[in-house]
Amino acid sequence: MNTRDFEYFLALTQTRNFSQTAEQFAVSQPTITTAIKRLEDSFQAQLIIRDRRHHDIGVTSAGKQLAAHAQVILQQLTLAQQEIAWDQTNKIRFGLPPIIGNYFFPKIAPQLIAAGLMPQLQTVEAGSAALLNQIKQGDLDFALLGASGPLQEPDLTISQIGTAPFVIITSESDPLAQKDKVRFAELAMQKFVTLSEAFVHTRAFTWFQQQSAFIPNVVYQTGDVQLLKQMVVQNVGIGFLTNLAINPDDHLAAVKLTDPKQPVFTISIVRRKDRVLTPAMQHFNQILAAN
Repeated sequence: MNTRDFEYFLALTQTRNFSQTAEQFAVSQPTITTAIKRLEDSFQAQLIIRDRRHHDIGVTSAGKQLAAHAQVILQQLTLAQQEIAWDQTNKIRFGLPPIIGNYFFPKIAPQLIAAGLMPQLQTVEAGSAALLNQIKQGDLDFALLGASGPLQEPDLTISQIGTAPFVIITSESDPLAQKDKVRFAELAMQKFVTLSEAFVHTRAFTWFQQQSAFIPNVVYQTGDVQLLKQMVVQNVGIGFLTNLAINPDDHLAAVKLTDPKQPVFTISIVRRKDRVLTPAMQHFNQILAAN
């Protein structure tokens, strides 16, 4: 048995044709036949049903079971090849959403420089949802992810390192800026500027909407946090952000939301459980966890 046998078998379950599968790999048809026979002998089960009269091929229950596992095996082998090659570069692929990056990264940058890790860091900036997928696919070694509550993924190691509330932001001239706190239901007549669905804010915003039983008047959505804040300053509408994204020089007012049991913005260090860390990655992980 070898990995090529699995590749032939998976292709055959898709094409249902020995000739087409052979053409796909530029090999002879007997090569495919022999590979399937090897697998059937190894697993002591019939995997393929050959109907020579109708030139049809079926996959047995055992074959379907093997196909499911073979797909995972081949994916894991490909991932192993990629990560072994990547580890030779001594680089660290690090996913960083813009809001967390602006708040968190400046705090750890001096430590990374002191540890000699800054030149090894390859930072990828994107929304948390996109970075989560890249972690799962093996395209990133680490990510700092935001979520609207505790992040739970069975195949990932997740260490929550911080939380922050979601707040309403207004221009300093908006009458709402005079309030310290507000219930979301009181905002039914307001216009909103919100972040796009690539941000975890969308799920939290939907929670407040559902609890308050009104559909907010969203006049603009953007994937640019700075643009959102500028539009709020210009009184296009009020905004919905984690207070981590608000700086003193933004000229914005932050109004606390008082709705009970509301979601909070959580920050977590995330990596795959099966990712074996290089010494540099272990050091990097320690610096992240300490902050």
